[in-house]
Amino acid sequence: MRKCLQFFLVVVLVVLVCGAAQGEEETQTPEDKEKKEAVVLEEVVITATKTPVPVKESSLSATVITDKEIQERQVFRAEEMIRAVPGAVISQTGSAGGTTSLFLRGGEADHTQVLFNGIKLNDAGGGFDWNALTVDNLERIEVVRGPMSTLYGADAVTGVVNLQTKKGVGPPTLRLNGAWGAHSENGNYQGDNRVSLLGSYGKFAYSLAYSRMDDMGILPLNNRFANNVVNARFDFDPMENLSFTAFTWFVDSRFGVPTEYGGNRFDTKAAGGPGLDPDQKNTKQDLLLGLRGNYWPFEWWENELTLAFTRFDRNFDDPANPAESTFDAMFGSFFSRDLQQRYSLDYHANLRFGERQRVDSITTLGVAARAERFKQRIHGVSPFFGGFDSHIKTHRDSVAFYFQEQLSLWERLFVTAGFRVEDNSAFDQVEFIPRASAALRIKETDTTLRAAGGRAIKEPTFLESFSRSQLTKANPFLKPEVNVSWEVGADQYFWQDRVMFSVTYFENHFSDLITFVPRPFPLLSSFENIGEVRTTGLELALRVKAPFGLTLRAAYTHLFQFTVLDDGGVGGLFFATGRHLLRRPRHTFSFDLDYSRPKYGLHLSGLFVGCRDDSQFTFTPPFNFGSARVTNGSYFIVNLAGYYTLVENRGYVRKVQLQARINNLFDEDYEEVFGYSSPRFSFLAGLRVVM
Repeated sequence: MRKCLQFFLVVVLVVLVCGAAQGEEETQTPEDKEKKEAVVLEEVVITATKTPVPVKESSLSATVITDKEIQERQVFRAEEMIRAVPGAVISQTGSAGGTTSLFLRGGEADHTQVLFNGIKLNDAGGGFDWNALTVDNLERIEVVRGPMSTLYGADAVTGVVNLQTKKGVGPPTLRLNGAWGAHSENGNYQGDNRVSLLGSYGKFAYSLAYSRMDDMGILPLNNRFANNVVNARFDFDPMENLSFTAFTWFVDSRFGVPTEYGGNRFDTKAAGGPGLDPDQKNTKQDLLLGLRGNYWPFEWWENELTLAFTRFDRNFDDPANPAESTFDAMFGSFFSRDLQQRYSLDYHANLRFGERQRVDSITTLGVAARAERFKQRIHGVSPFFGGFDSHIKTHRDSVAFYFQEQLSLWERLFVTAGFRVEDNSAFDQVEFIPRASAALRIKETDTTLRAAGGRAIKEPTFLESFSRSQLTKANPFLKPEVNVSWEVGADQYFWQDRVMFSVTYFENHFSDLITFVPRPFPLLSSFENIGEVRTTGLELALRVKAPFGLTLRAAYTHLFQFTVLDDGGVGGLFFATGRHLLRRPRHTFSFDLDYSRPKYGLHLSGLFVGCRDDSQFTFTPPFNFGSARVTNGSYFIVNLAGYYTLVENRGYVRKVQLQARINNLFDEDYEEVFGYSSPRFSFLAGLRVVM
């Protein structure tokens, strides 16, 4: 830790000295300063209300991550940007490609709804694996914390993350990015390659992107992650008050899974485990198609209709390798395929009345419909249990109506209130989901005071409602999981927005959590609504835009309480009354220090995650399984990125930049998930070309 702090102070000192030395030469013109200040003043958040709202007037906790910030950090996957958001904790099982989960404000990994241009990417029941979600072609990422089911329905329990793509503008712009490097553990190759094209012609605009990620992993065998992503958006604006947008997102990925059950630290034969599996793997092919139309017949009446189709095809393949893995010698081969399809429709009208300087009103009336289809096949052959084959084919639907009223009173008080009525075939009754929030702007001190509260729900997964096996039974009568939440906060701005400080206190009360209830044979185990949890915490955020191109961002989250209130009498080891939730640290802290000049730039980022409870699984042949509750130690990771402009405005080439990034600068030995080694020091370097 001492070396980390010393290095941090040295870098800050060097940056300040360099900036001061060049300050006179590269001072911005007054026109440039006015433009930048205008951009800050006009910064808006859309996801919180489905309408553009200036950040200073937003009554909800929201973080807006811009394309500029993504470029500064030179990241490839979206989860790398989410790690720096207040209230967010990311856990990844090992190297890139491992299961990657987001815990927002102490909630579960399936409590955050992930959107792509407003369209849901989560599996039915809220699950989402962040391992293949990239930042290609993104204009911004909006993270809104708090219950959001009023606007977005089931699974938006602790918040919403919305990835919004760029709209093409101007002459064609071609961007090429390539970065190549290696892991320090074994010298294994890793590379990121991206290409994008965007522009516009008349009333037509386009933006397309393709990326390929290859990471050979950090383990001695079968740890490769290969990820292909296609991202495209097309806009057609035939009239000033009429526009159409079509977009698509496609992911094709493969990840070798060498671990059997406890992580590589315990699964290797040297550690007394069953040995790593040489050809076990996960593959996925995810597709999203969306079409949005926006029509303003009058200035006070806006109509928006979004149609979408998503298809998630997930496969797990584990051929029997008894010579390499004693686990396979016991249980043989296993294969599963999950296929989900979702058709969705969302229409809402925004009715605007009043005047901005006095009383301004936006009334939103909307209807949403969704149809989901699910197929699963499981097949296996075991030398002890023989062959087995299981099939599930089912569906469910939902229709919802939602209402929202936004009031602006003399540009001082901003009140938002609304509700949703959802009829979901997964529930026995219609759900009523309210939400309200308010913000008070004190212009004299440039202060915003916020308060919000509401209710959110999460639907059960298909397997929880319709599972079929010899050991468990389905429970089609499950109720939705519920979160009743409230928060208060304040945002303070100084020196014409050059400094911003934010503080938020929140409380979540989760009830009717779906819990697995084991029962002794011949009784069948099942899922029941019996869990109850409370989480409380404090979020702090700081942004400082200093002279000489220096920007500092920092975030800190303290969870006061993340405790199981009621385990329903099950008495489980990992979900037990009075015990902390797993993989939630009490303390998390992050910082980003960016220094940008016209020709070059440096970016230093750090992440501290405190110690947290976790689980350890063990297996002793032939069929002795065990588990234990353990403490996973804290860690502090520092990353460094930089660029230097080699060519600028020469012929058809607008810019050529040399880029480099160091991950885990101080070679920290840590585990995000207990038993799974996380990547140590690694280095990537390459070029960015803009034409």
